[in-house]
Amino acid sequence: MTELAKRMKTAEPSIVRELYKVWTLPGMHSLGAGNPSLKTFPVKEMEEISKQIYEECARDHSMVDAIFSYGVTEGDDPLRKELKKRYMEYYKNGNPKTDDLQIFTGAQQVIDLTAKCFLNSGDVVLTEEHSYSGAISAFWGYEGKVVGVKTDEEGMLPDALEEMLQKEEHVKLIYLIPTFQNPMGIVTTLDRRQAIYDLAVKYDVMILEDSPYFELRYSGEYVPSIKSLDKTGHVIFAGSLSKVLTPGVRLGFAIANKNLLAKLTVGKQCQDMNNPGYNQRIAARYIENYDLSAHIQDCCTLYRSKRDTMMNALEKELTGKATWTHPEGGFFVWLTLPSHISGDEFTRYLIDKKKLITVCGSAYRPDGSDVNAIRLNFSVPSEEEIQFCVHLIREALEEWVDKA
Repeated sequence: MTELAKRMKTAEPSIVRELYKVWTLPGMHSLGAGNPSLKTFPVKEMEEISKQIYEECARDHSMVDAIFSYGVTEGDDPLRKELKKRYMEYYKNGNPKTDDLQIFTGAQQVIDLTAKCFLNSGDVVLTEEHSYSGAISAFWGYEGKVVGVKTDEEGMLPDALEEMLQKEEHVKLIYLIPTFQNPMGIVTTLDRRQAIYDLAVKYDVMILEDSPYFELRYSGEYVPSIKSLDKTGHVIFAGSLSKVLTPGVRLGFAIANKNLLAKLTVGKQCQDMNNPGYNQRIAARYIENYDLSAHIQDCCTLYRSKRDTMMNALEKELTGKATWTHPEGGFFVWLTLPSHISGDEFTRYLIDKKKLITVCGSAYRPDGSDVNAIRLNFSVPSEEEIQFCVHLIREALEEWVDKA
């Protein structure tokens, strides 16, 4: 067999994606998913839109060509128009004179193509201390060196970031999820966002701002994006429809400098040429004909209740036994275990002894090292399941103490 490329020899499957296989086994419980709730999917509305589209196709053959043939790489115009109105004009992301918005096959593709455009072998990406595993894998896939930067509950520490910018050679990207971060659920403060942006400009390093959760806020005040602070073209804003519509449509977008987007477009043409036309038209029609903001508020109402249920269950079951973050939005809670407990071993124990899936903290560390923490998800399970699963964690911790 022909030898594999070096970048794939050591490549390992995503721990999170592998857990999905275990999740489907009989009798398993899960706080491990990163999905939106099935209850939030606008299935009825999308069914109505689909009927309308097929009826129009029957009357107008040009609609068949527009939706079911190959399309332009940059994205379907109706959807781009709607997303620009919402994410550029309303949220003030980007300068319309120098920036634009383009559609991609999920925000994951934006991450991958950004890595493809910027990273040579050995180039450095600075991330939060614990970061999204899919991004880490993408950077590794282009032989990037991923380095975590000290982070607390207010986000990446600017002093620690500058230290790494001075220490590491060939830093090409700063990657972060500043709003309801995956896996920790934290929000980077506005002061920290400004400081991080200022450092990116000072050291001439691009920021990839990944923001799939930012509209899913359940408490606290809205914090403007880093992209809204960008005066120099140093920020790429990656957004997604997966968390506010459905992940199955596989639609994300990027807001960035027009010249840079042109390069991302070339990269995309080498991968999948264009986005699914049918999915784009359904998403555009939904935003045109229904109230997306009201739909998102309905999602927030559901998730707020689930978040509160998890907070109450953790307080009841784990006070004095562990600590956790208190997310104002998003899907995740970061549970810190006693310092002597391995997150990797505890995750395996929960699966083997409690039939409970969580995700070990090491899955989110750029160096893959063990850490005494696990990620919990509250968006997918029912409130009853959340309470039951947190009780299982308490049982496991008590058994761990007895075992020691």
